[in-house]
Parts: sequence; structure tokens; C-alpha cells
Amino acid sequence: KPGTRCGISPCAWGTSHEFFELATAAGLDPSSYILAPSNHIIMDGFKIPANLMTIDKPRFIKDLLQGAEVSYFQPDTGNYDRIIDATGVTRAFLPPVKGDIVLQCAQFRVKTDMVRSNEAKLGRIGYAWCFPLGNSTYHIGCGSLLADPGEILKELAWIDNLPRNDIVCGCKSTIRLTGPEHSKPYFVASNNHEVWGVGESIGCVAPLAGDGIVTGMKSAKILLKYWDDPSGYAKAIMKEFRWMAPERTVIDKLKNNKSLRLTDALVLKKNSERMGIEVRLKDAAVLLEHLR
Repeated sequence: KPGTRCGISPCAWGTSHEFFELATAAGLDPSSYILAPSNHIIMDGFKIPANLMTIDKPRFIKDLLQGAEVSYFQPDTGNYDRIIDATGVTRAFLPPVKGDIVLQCAQFRVKTDMVRSNEAKLGRIGYAWCFPLGNSTYHIGCGSLLADPGEILKELAWIDNLPRNDIVCGCKSTIRLTGPEHSKPYFVASNNHEVWGVGESIGCVAPLAGDGIVTGMKSAKILLKYWDDPSGYAKAIMKEFRWMAPERTVIDKLKNNKSLRLTDALVLKKNSERMGIEVRLKDAAVLLEHLR
């Protein structure tokens, strides 16, 4: 989810079976990372039934690394025959993306006695969110393509009305909403080494919702399957994440202030169902207009 440097990221029950399968395949207990389940979300005043959860992403990543050494120095790429570009929106080793769409985000982790809802507020081609993390702790943040997300949070007064001591930490970040179809190439060969992209660096993040935990893990699994077949890898990525292309089309329409159709609302409905949110088609049409 946007702004994940604060530490905790949401993952939907709608894709939780995939998260459970992938985490289990890595030798981890997926249930141990669940922080707070939710059976609904309030989205622009609509109380929508949902099966959602938030997970402890920092601990999950730490456990996936299993003590591997992390270096922050620029590597000498000449010493390697293959580089995996998992640098997310930076895309440090692959060529720049033409027509890239990058969302600006701001997020805070707060611990407060004030009871908050599991909530999202749409607008300015993005949304503000409040996700429960358990133990009176929440993630409150915003991502927008059209405005400063920090200013949007000020307008909503979701942070300003909290005592300063309630704010545990805050951060700014970015997230790629480009989609795999527009994030090519996934593979380049230069000099004596290859560069293979994975996860957000090749757009494996849902353009409408910005979720990328499970999708990033799935792309890594595909990478291992096609380790010596770059063409097969590219085709498999496109096939696995073909559902992101219509979402990117909706984002383009919103950016260019074009008219939306019922088929676009259906895209949002399918996106919501994938995340475990049971939104009706007519409500999806209204919410899609609220994204402007």
C-alpha cells in the first residue's frame, strides 16, 4: 500500500489465500503477521461489507530475508552476470518507463484512544485512508496524482485533530500505478550481465488500489519459474496481471478528464471484489466519479 515506509501495510482478505500460500511456501506462518481484521470499510460514506486485514509487513520482510546481509552501497555491476531490479518506483537498473504514472503519498502511524473507522475518502485521483492496526494504532495516509497528499489530510483534519503525542511516525513515499503493460522492458542485456525486473519496478501494483504485496510476491515466483527464459517471463507477467490493464485505462481517463462508462464502474467493482470488498455496481459508478 502507499507510504509503506511507516512500517505496516494492508493486505486484502480477498487475496489472503494467495498471501497464505506464498508465505507458507517461504517457510513462514502467514497467520502470525495478521494485525487487525475488518468486516467492513466506510468509503465516501458508503458502509461496504468487506473481509480485510492488515499485516505486519516490516516483520514479514525481515523474516523473508532470514538474516541476509543488506548493503546500501552502489554495487559494482561488472562483478555479476545477473541483476534483479527490485528497486520499486526507482527502477534503478532498468531503463526509464515512458508514460510512467507515479502517485505521491504521505502516511502517519498513530496510537490514539480516539476510536477510528476502517475508512477511505476518494478524490483527486487518489484516496485518503485510515486502516486499523490493532491495539488502538492506525495508519492514516493519502495518495494523490493531482494534489499534495499532506494538504488533503489537513483538509480532512484526520491528523490535525490528534494530540501530537499520538503521532508515532510519518513518512512520504511514491508508488508506481503504471501497470506491467506500460512498464516494459522487464529484461535487458548489456555488457556482460543481464537485468531482470520484478515487483513494482515492472509495474506489478494494482493501478486503482495501489496494493502490491501479493502481486510483488507472485512476480518473484514467476521470475524463478522462468529463470532462464526472459521471453517466457515477460509473457507470464503479462498473462498473470492482465487484469491491471483495464485499471490503467480508468486511471488514464480520470487523468485526462474523460467521460466514464458503466464498463469502467465494472472495473472498479472487480477490483473491489479481488480485495474482498462487496461493492454494488451502482455504488461503484458513484465512487468512481468521486475519484476525480
